[in-house]
Amino acid sequence: MDPSNFASQYWEYITTHYTEQQIAVFFTFVIHEVVYFGSYLPWFLGDFLPSSAKYKLQPTKKNSYAIQMNCFKRLLLSHFFIELPGMFAAHTAFQYMNMSMSMPLPSWSSVLYVCIMSFFIEDFYFYFVHRLLHYGPFYKYVHKVHHEHAAPLGMAAEYAHPVEVIFLGLGTVLGPFLLADHVFTMHVWLVVRVMQTVEAHVGYDFPFSPRRWIPFFGGAEYHDFHHETFSGNYASTFIIWDYVFG
Repeated sequence: MDPSNFASQYWEYITTHYTEQQIAVFFTFVIHEVVYFGSYLPWFLGDFLPSSAKYKLQPTKKNSYAIQMNCFKRLLLSHFFIELPGMFAAHTAFQYMNMSMSMPLPSWSSVLYVCIMSFFIEDFYFYFVHRLLHYGPFYKYVHKVHHEHAAPLGMAAEYAHPVEVIFLGLGTVLGPFLLADHVFTMHVWLVVRVMQTVEAHVGYDFPFSPRRWIPFFGGAEYHDFHHETFSGNYASTFIIWDYVFG
């Protein structure tokens, strides 16, 4: 199946049957939830496969059922009461920027460009906000929540204090806000960004992990070190800013 034709048919269908607000807010929310929990599922199943144990980065630490359920419950509260209202706010901002929802869709080269640049923009933003969150009261009252998982699991990628969810979420939409001109591009970016942050928290370093074939990519090994030691490796995606700024 031609991806371009499929995407065009899909977009034409939803724009015909749903309002702009439904697409920009509720479709975005559903995409986020499906990708977030769906991309974590294979890593979750890996916890039950003995063959995956040798790839676990902190093999002596186990994420119990109680830990995972607490994480899941807090995530649902955060997603529905912090992120969903944030999507309403983002929709208003994108309307102000005249972001399109109509046909035709942007070219795949345009979508790829926005996604790549958004990774660099978000990573740069994340690095400095993350370093600030490790300072004194910001860590004690805000960021410490995320570090409750010293041995992270993919589902804990967005397990954080509401203040942190808001400020780091701004970094996620900053790239599309500056560069994208279509909501479809925002949706594609959301998919790849969510998959990336889940992978960074899975706690496994498999032979097929992205860091092994994407230059300067941090991945799970890089971010797991940060959770284990509570310092260093502050960037979200690449290793560049930690080398440049220390």
